[in-house]
Amino acid sequence: MRCVLVAIGWENIALQALSAMLKKNGHEVHLVYDQALFDDKNYLCIPWMAKLFDQKDLVIQRIIELQPDLVGFHVQTVQYHEMRDMAERIKQHYSVPIIFGGIHPHSSPEMTLLKQDAAVDMICLSEGEYPLLELCNCIEQGKIDYSIENIWFRLEDRSLIKNETRPLIEDIDALPTIDKELFEPHVSIENSYLSTPSRGCPYVCNFCSLSFLGAEAKRLGGPRVRERSVDSLIEEVKNHVTKYKSKWVDFRQPVMASSKNWAVDFFKKYKEEIGLPFRCFTHPHLVNEPAIQAMRDANCFAIQMGVECWDEEVRNIIVNRSESNEDIKNACQIFEKVGQPYALDYILGLPRAPVKMEDGSTRPMTPEETLESYKNELMSFTEFVSNLEHCYRIAPFMIQYMPGTDLIEHGLAAGDLSKEEIERIKEGFHGNYMAEGSVSIAPKKLRLLQGYRVMLRLMSFLSPWSKKLLLRLKLYKVFWMAPFRLFISVLDLMIAARDEDATTYVKHYWWWFKKRFDRNYHLYMFKKRKQFETLSKCFELPKNGILGRKTKNGWLRDSLPMKLENDDFENSKVRHDINYQPELRGFKKETESSLK
Repeated sequence: MRCVLVAIGWENIALQALSAMLKKNGHEVHLVYDQALFDDKNYLCIPWMAKLFDQKDLVIQRIIELQPDLVGFHVQTVQYHEMRDMAERIKQHYSVPIIFGGIHPHSSPEMTLLKQDAAVDMICLSEGEYPLLELCNCIEQGKIDYSIENIWFRLEDRSLIKNETRPLIEDIDALPTIDKELFEPHVSIENSYLSTPSRGCPYVCNFCSLSFLGAEAKRLGGPRVRERSVDSLIEEVKNHVTKYKSKWVDFRQPVMASSKNWAVDFFKKYKEEIGLPFRCFTHPHLVNEPAIQAMRDANCFAIQMGVECWDEEVRNIIVNRSESNEDIKNACQIFEKVGQPYALDYILGLPRAPVKMEDGSTRPMTPEETLESYKNELMSFTEFVSNLEHCYRIAPFMIQYMPGTDLIEHGLAAGDLSKEEIERIKEGFHGNYMAEGSVSIAPKKLRLLQGYRVMLRLMSFLSPWSKKLLLRLKLYKVFWMAPFRLFISVLDLMIAARDEDATTYVKHYWWWFKKRFDRNYHLYMFKKRKQFETLSKCFELPKNGILGRKTKNGWLRDSLPMKLENDDFENSKVRHDINYQPELRGFKKETESSLK
């Protein structure tokens, strides 16, 4: 059974975990990857360059060439529309079931699997290793089992089957080691090695999609965090960095360790057996001197910690974080004492807490009060960071409302969101937090926050005395007098020149850029585009689950033939009959004989 997984924009450990499980059980797995140069939905967005290097037609072509039995997409909210359009284009030319997994379908299932849209046949909620394995097993037998837990199905009669969610995997050490070979041809693992030490997060921050998963874990009766054992993680990292000769390790998880003893034990062994530079993430409540000293001794070059908001009321009520400003100061003091370089994350544009009236009632802040609240909060925060020496980067992000999070209700109560905007959020229409995020709907607020964004980024480069001089002389006012995009672009280049993470990102980009000129790569810039048949009817899941027989055009049920003018797969004339139009939202009515 052949499964093709699709990734856009960055390396994906979830797909590596799924691939490892499928391969262990005898299934064939391929990855079709598109870096989406200059529009990766992560850091970099240059529209005209993105258009020049857009290779979506070659992505579709490669998927069809592989003739898969199943196509799976791992979908983040910012990628949803792009991936849904790709699914539609695949189905115009190839008959195959398509499944969406990842945080977006899990947090917004009703807006992802639609009765009126045949582009997506299935969505996987929660963890996918065992559900996808069971799905592939039954596809291999030619008949889909519609009772698989965690998977919702859309059938050809437009009915939906919504199965229950199974308990979370308790022992994640028992899972196969992630399949790094899946991404080996597509990302430069030599530049940096990506790993996750656990699943879940001990905190339930209202802005984060993991808060939704935390509530789901509670509902299913499982722990919010499942840590890997020290030995399991050491073995995975050691084996892979030896194989790929990686320069440093990126532990990409909201918190590196929720246990002080685990952290001390792990980093002692890491120092002895691996010793490569690494970076990780933490929370103010988890910062303690023994753990930070162990990280520093083990060659940690950066720890990233979320402050998110300096207004304690907003942070406690709106963000659902219990730490005080004093807790954050104490955490930073430990970093400073140990001499550990660290970065601080900050969210710009959070909703304001309601104003309490004399009669005990509350009301939302007025727009003027909101802007003044932002000014007071951010000036107070800049005063705090002006004293920090080892804080090498302040990373201010624009708020991005994520589907399924409680932050949406606070935004609605504060008047920052309308019910119409909430529907747009569920459909994945709000901007990326690395750009203008959800603040783009409020121009005055956006202008104010962009100025502070530039200011905070600049302070990453300044010494304590120069930061204090900037504040005392109010030199920061110039940031509202020049183009924000220019300032931010210049600062990003400066960050890339000295920040190991950003420098590696530039190296990755150069590696990806050169790949586009590799004749053997599936996204070779000058690769010949093939022409494919446009099917007279797109694939939809049959009510009885029987897929039919496999042909070079995909699955074919004899009772519902897909009529084609010529049996030649690549070069035949197209038969296009309006009476056989597939139920695809936004399906183009004109004849399509090639991938455009």
